Amino acid sequence: MAAERGQLDYHHRHQREHTQSGCAHHCAPPPPPPGLGKRSSSRVFHDAYSQVPESPLAPERGEVSWRRLGRMLVRDHRFLGAQLYVGILHLCLGAAVWAAGIYANSLALMCYAFIVMYDACALLVALVPRALEYSGNVDPSVEYPFGLQPLQTVLGFANNITLLYRGVQALKEGAEHLVSSSHEHAATAEFETYAHRARGHNRSAPLGMACVAAAMLATAYSAARFANHHAAWEARLRQRRPAAAGMQNALLNPYNIASLLAGAWMLVMLVLVPADEESAVEPASCILVACAMAYISLPTCVCLGRLLLLAVPAETAASGREIANQVSQMPGVTACSGYRMWVAAPDRYAMALRVSVDPAGCNVSALRSRIASLLNGTGLDDSAIEIRIS
Repeated sequence: MAAERGQLDYHHRHQREHTQSGCAHHCAPPPPPPGLGKRSSSRVFHDAYSQVPESPLAPERGEVSWRRLGRMLVRDHRFLGAQLYVGILHLCLGAAVWAAGIYANSLALMCYAFIVMYDACALLVALVPRALEYSGNVDPSVEYPFGLQPLQTVLGFANNITLLYRGVQALKEGAEHLVSSSHEHAATAEFETYAHRARGHNRSAPLGMACVAAAMLATAYSAARFANHHAAWEARLRQRRPAAAGMQNALLNPYNIASLLAGAWMLVMLVLVPADEESAVEPASCILVACAMAYISLPTCVCLGRLLLLAVPAETAASGREIANQVSQMPGVTACSGYRMWVAAPDRYAMALRVSVDPAGCNVSALRSRIASLLNGTGLDDSAIEIRIS
């Protein structure tokens, strides 16, 4: 009896230290990158903030730490592989296209630079799960109950909404230049002043063509080697698709197709626009590129916005409520409340549930096993739940 009382007192002390929030977490994070240890399909904890075993590739574990993430990016960036360096090079090529557009006074070329930089940022954002896993920032903490896993969604949304804003701005400027009898109206946009002088603006056509060709090569290589925009394509279709091999991703993915077609039209524009007279090709090209920018970014903005707004499909929410009801009816469970469910990533959902049990009325170990079996039957990739002893 003394041993049982001591064990029960230990459980009470353990729960007072680690279950102040009283929430249970059921989280399905994105799959780890190749080479990293995969978590078990279902985990049931007394402590929702306990740490998973260390991976040999992740020497540092603990609570969420922005400083640890930044130190990893500076010190151990080689772990991210060639995709990091290709993404940086791609971003520099986008800046080069922008500079060429300024030098050539070409608004359309500057608009295309935003597409190039969007492709580069998408390639870099895809590295976020790998960086979080390596730096130990996928584990829950008091401040971040689901780690920093939503960071990829936030950065992807910011990337797409920036491109959408630039597309709307480019459409307005292109329409003004197209319908105006003169290109000498007042400057009202950030890059508007660079595109007013259509006469002789292709004096730097060779420089612009070289930058555009290099950017197109980077886009095709990123799509073929790293399957760039594949996750966005899945989110857009709302279904899982096997990653296309090689150049198939560049030729079948609508994001890469739109980017490559916009680049090809830039090459045609630099050849067609006369050097000594005004032409409607420049503003028309700007409008076409703006349409491509909207086609790329608008559906993805809507999809990622739904994730950020925690819009869970009705059938998924019903399944979560059913799990909560089954847990509440298990012997020994005294309370099951505080149910919440939201989207953690495309087709991956997180659930928070407050569960209290009476240790005198049930076997806690057996209850953990039953809950684990219940969660395994849901088909979710990963799960965790905390048992609070009342």
